[in-house]
This record gives sequence, structure tokens and C-alpha cells, in this order.
Amino acid sequence: MQSVEYIVVGGGVVGTATAWHLASRGAEVTLLEARELASGASGGPGRRGVRAGGRDLRELPLARRALELWPELDTLLGAPTGYHRNGLLSLYDVEIAGVSGWQSLPARQQAQRAAGIPCEIVDRGRLEAMQPGIAEGVRHALHTPDDGTADHPATTRAFGAAARKLGAAVHEHTGVAGLVPGEDGSVTLELTTGERMRATRGVVLAANRSTPRLLRESIGVSLPLWEKATQVTFVRPPSGFGLNHQIGHTRRSLSVKMTDEGSVMLSGGRPGSWDPVTGVGTVDPDVLRTTLADLAATLPELDGAEVLAVDNNRADTSTIDLIPVIDKAPGLDSVFVGTGWSGHGFALAPAVAEAFASWALDGKRPETLRPFTFDRLGAVVPS
Repeated sequence: MQSVEYIVVGGGVVGTATAWHLASRGAEVTLLEARELASGASGGPGRRGVRAGGRDLRELPLARRALELWPELDTLLGAPTGYHRNGLLSLYDVEIAGVSGWQSLPARQQAQRAAGIPCEIVDRGRLEAMQPGIAEGVRHALHTPDDGTADHPATTRAFGAAARKLGAAVHEHTGVAGLVPGEDGSVTLELTTGERMRATRGVVLAANRSTPRLLRESIGVSLPLWEKATQVTFVRPPSGFGLNHQIGHTRRSLSVKMTDEGSVMLSGGRPGSWDPVTGVGTVDPDVLRTTLADLAATLPELDGAEVLAVDNNRADTSTIDLIPVIDKAPGLDSVFVGTGWSGHGFALAPAVAEAFASWALDGKRPETLRPFTFDRLGAVVPS
């Protein structure tokens, strides 16, 4: 049976980035991926948001650190991530009990600035200059200038390749069937190939959808998570149309980005149909209609834009409070868990991976990870 200091399970962006951070600090690392790198939620078409704007306050310290890391990644990894900093405009129109309305903006601005996230309130006059074509009903926006976008599969593969260059072993098509904790603090992984591999110092479970199953079947820990696949739509804009920024609409659950190919990408968190047993997603026509209606109401110039493609094949795991679990497995000091990204973990990945590596190597939980515990969710832990 092969032994290695650290084993990372999952070849998405968190797993590959964690392997790279561990290897960059001289650790012996093996990464295991059941399919190929970036084959799950860290893959797919289009661009992914790299944002701090509009986040849960508990995520802001991680988001701030991630925004410091993103501009350096191309150089550090020696490969392009597609990262581009173009800012985020979060739009506000009507007031709804202060929850998603413009009257909350001064408080939101204060909270984000206190966490080190630059932002400013933009009135209607400035908004038209910053992004022409916004619907007249939009009264204000919160501008987060350091936000941007990146290519999620390119970033994931860049982390994986950089980890390999530092000596990490990366095994694709190698799934994990179970975990067997040892009395000495080691953990043995039972692989789907029938082989076994032993981690002498630590295991990082970053397999997203597979992580709850591994915890439940191996150590009897049940996490209250569910799976959803955000439906992503691509439309052809009219000639001359352009976006100077990412556009988000707080009330309409709409996110608008330009792709490298010149199409407009629409997301925002609405899920399509998803079968967690087969792992297959299907397009929900009602979600598509709602998304296109929201687009037309936000950017009237795109009303009636031709739909080029709809994608619903990348599922994520979600928690009830929509922030992730980043913690040690209950009762196992050498098993670190990251799951429940709730559709917006990509931007945080460089900072999460850095914190995971620090925790695993130095033995002290970083302060940025303290909010993301198992116990806040009422996880079922065997007595």
C-alpha cells in the first residue's frame, strides 16, 4: 500500500489549488480525481465571477484575500487563468423591506469597506455613464471595482499543472470509495480501483458532490446539503453591444457577463432540473423564460436576443445559509473538508486553498475559516 503525507480528493479548483499550495510549501501530495480535472462544477463554458460584492459578511475576509491573489495567479502558476478585473455593478430598483432595496446601500457599503472591500454607491446619473443601456427603473448601483471574472476550467487545470511541476502526483480516473481512519492519526483511502492509499499527515476532501457521501458512508456524519445545477444561458447581443462591467441585479437573481467569444452569459443562481442519482441536468423552460424576461427588463437592448445555448450540467452543493463548510471532519483531526459552495465558491478558491494548506501544515485553524463549521448546520454526528 502506497503512503504519502497528504492526499487531496477532488480535482476541482479547490482541490487543485490546495494541492499546489501544499506542494509549494514542500509537502508530499497526491491528488485523486474520479474523472478529469475540472469535470464538475469547476468546468463548463463561459466565465465565472470573481467577486466580493454582495457576499455574505462571513465570506468577506476570504474574498478580500482572494482578490489579492487572483491578479498574481497567471505568473505564479505559469499558465493563463483568463482573469480579468472589470468591476461589478449590483443594480437596485424598487425598495423591498430593505432586504434587496436601495435604502440598504449605505449599510452595505459600510460593511464591505470595513472588511477591506472597496466599493461605492452610484446614482442614476453616473450609472448611465458607467454602463449605457441600463433600464430606466434602476435607481442606484453598488460598484465593487476590484471584482472580475476568470475562466474556471483554465484556472483549475493551471493549478493542477503547477502542482505537478512542484512534484505533486495527480491521478485522474481514480475515485475514492471510502475512508478508514487509523489509530495513529493516519487515514487509509479505499480507491474505486480496488487499491488502497494511506495519508500519514492529512486528507483534504474537496470532492464537492461526493464529499457528503464519503462522510456519511465512511464515518457516519450526515451533512444537511442538497445539489443544484445553476442554469446558464448564452445569447447573441446586437452589433455594437458591450458590457463595461459585470452586471448583477439583486432582486432579479440575474448576473450578466460578456464571454471571450462575444456572447452574453446569463446566470444568477436559478437552478434547472437536476437528477442527483444520474448526475444529469436538463433545461427548465420556465427558468429560461424568467431569465430572458429579467434580462430584457434590466438591459432593454437585449430584449429578444437570440439564445445560442443553455447549459445545466454542472451541479454544486448548497447549504441552508448559503455559505460553505470548511472544517475538520468531526472527530478526525487529519481530515479537512470543503463542500457546500452554494454556487459561488470559485472566486474564494485561492484563499480557501491557502488557508487549508496552512491549517494542515501548521496545525492552527486560520481565522478566515472560523465561520464555516459543521456544527452551525446541525450536522448529524455519530455518538
